[in-house]
Amino acid sequence: MALRFADLPVRTKFLITLGIPVLGMVLLIGKQVDSSIKRRNVLQYIREQSVHIQLLAGAMHEVQKEGGLAIAFLTSVEPSSARLKVQYDMTDAAIRALRQPEVEKDGTVLTLNAFTSLEVLRQRIRERRVDAREVDMAYRIMKTSLLDDLGRVARLALDPESKDKLYSLLSLLYAKDALGSMRSALTRALSEPGFGPDEMGDLLALTSQYGTSLALFERDAPTEVIEFHRTTNTGPEIDLLNTVLGTLREHRSLGTVGLSAAQWWQLSTNAVERLKFVQDVGIKGIQEGTRRNLRDAEVRLLIVLVALVGVLGAVAFLAFVIMRGIRDTVNEVSSAAQALARGDVRAHVPVRSNDEVGHMAGAFNGMIDNIRSLAASAESIGRGNYDTPVIVRGEQDVLGLALNRMRENLRQARERDMDHNRVLQEEKEKLEQANERIHVLIKEIHHRVKNNLQVVASLLRLQSATIDDAHLQQVFDQSQSRVASMALIHEKLYKGDELAKLDLALYLKELFAELVQLNKVHDGIQYRTSIDTGLALDLNTMVPLGLILNELITNSFKHAFMGREQGTILLSIHQAGEKTYDLIYKDDGVGMPRTESGEGPGTLGISLIESLVDQLNGYITVDSGPGGTHYHIRFRADER
Repeated sequence: MALRFADLPVRTKFLITLGIPVLGMVLLIGKQVDSSIKRRNVLQYIREQSVHIQLLAGAMHEVQKEGGLAIAFLTSVEPSSARLKVQYDMTDAAIRALRQPEVEKDGTVLTLNAFTSLEVLRQRIRERRVDAREVDMAYRIMKTSLLDDLGRVARLALDPESKDKLYSLLSLLYAKDALGSMRSALTRALSEPGFGPDEMGDLLALTSQYGTSLALFERDAPTEVIEFHRTTNTGPEIDLLNTVLGTLREHRSLGTVGLSAAQWWQLSTNAVERLKFVQDVGIKGIQEGTRRNLRDAEVRLLIVLVALVGVLGAVAFLAFVIMRGIRDTVNEVSSAAQALARGDVRAHVPVRSNDEVGHMAGAFNGMIDNIRSLAASAESIGRGNYDTPVIVRGEQDVLGLALNRMRENLRQARERDMDHNRVLQEEKEKLEQANERIHVLIKEIHHRVKNNLQVVASLLRLQSATIDDAHLQQVFDQSQSRVASMALIHEKLYKGDELAKLDLALYLKELFAELVQLNKVHDGIQYRTSIDTGLALDLNTMVPLGLILNELITNSFKHAFMGREQGTILLSIHQAGEKTYDLIYKDDGVGMPRTESGEGPGTLGISLIESLVDQLNGYITVDSGPGGTHYHIRFRADER
């Protein structure tokens, strides 16, 4: 079976529906976070480069100062070697700053190899074994390397604001480098003879470079740096410097300078220092700008992260609150519905809100209340209170209408049942009266049959008293005992509560007593019985069975124990199957006597027993000997 979206749990569908726009929002905010992180990294890189620019600019300035002092020392404009030594220390410190691990790891400074022969050059300068021109070219190479690094940093600055500031600073550094180179070249030209046309052309080119770079700086630099530059680079010295440079460009001759080598060196040195002040202000502005931009980027990143976390947290909280409300209500409604399906109408769903879910819970409670009311009415009706009112909530209330119809039908059925019961009660009373009359009549019949049989027995006894023949008298006695056994059956039936069946154990007890008295048996003759508890047989079975028992007991009294004062009779009757019984009769007498013709005193009794056994649909086996006689009779009680 294909999985459908509609088959998903409500919570899953809600989370998917809510998750799609939230995912889009998270992706958008995540993109902003990624952009903010990248911008922060760029600004962090620019911030680091601004520090490197400061180090490079500082190293370049110290190299410029050292180069100028070296030219001044070689041309005797500044003959003090102590001042030169101090400058060496300052230059070395600036170069060591460039060799810091974090600077070398960044890979910004690529020209540190340009300073490998610096100590050799210094040694030659101190010993004056090198001319000023060669020294000037060596220091220019070092400055050019530093300027190349600075230019590369300016090109790597990706932030537009920082890039403009770096370009303006680079223009200032080019102007400052050109001015420092002019200081060295013009100092050599004014202090040493032999300044050729090539060197003059180089000097004029430096002059043009200085003017062009300074103009670019003034065009691109920030307003605050321009204002500081104009404030710093004013006065008679700057005017004189500009006049010298202008005259030199115009006349292309050293004779128009009008200054000595020492004066020019001092004037240009002061101008370079002033540009250094402007350089420091520009670098400081770049560092503050990058620091500010980095701080703004970090704040922006923090705001975006807080917004992302806030959105996710708010969505998660709202989803949790909504889902908890939906889940609790749905679970409670489901539990209540399951309880209702089991027949329990006690359920109640709490209403926690006034929205659609709350309305659903309220509607379910209304349904439960209606069913509970109908259940209460049905229970009352079930107890027989058909006057219980049934609330019907309109034509669409199928349960209410059905229960109301059921109540009316039950009321009518009860009225009909009452009428029928009344008629049945009358018929029952008539039947009980008729049954009572029949019961009395049957008892009367048994009583009269018993009386008639006793009359017959009495007549036989009276008749036997007039007979002298012993054998004939014995026949009369046997007939009398047989009639007495049948009379005893009818006596027990009309005296007992059961008119159709007779308790066999009770009957045997009284039959034995009756036969003991009738046959005048000695007290030493005993009997024991083993009969199934509660065994009761109907009249059709008891009459032949009673005659059989009468014959067996009488034969034992008359023949088995003849001439004996002691004897024992054992009798057991047990059920052998459905309506089938086993009768075991034993005595410990002398056995059954027989004549050669097969006739004797017991022959009639045996024939009668066999006939009665056939009447009971049974069979008999007899085993007789000196130790006594053993009868086994299996008979069937066919109740009708």
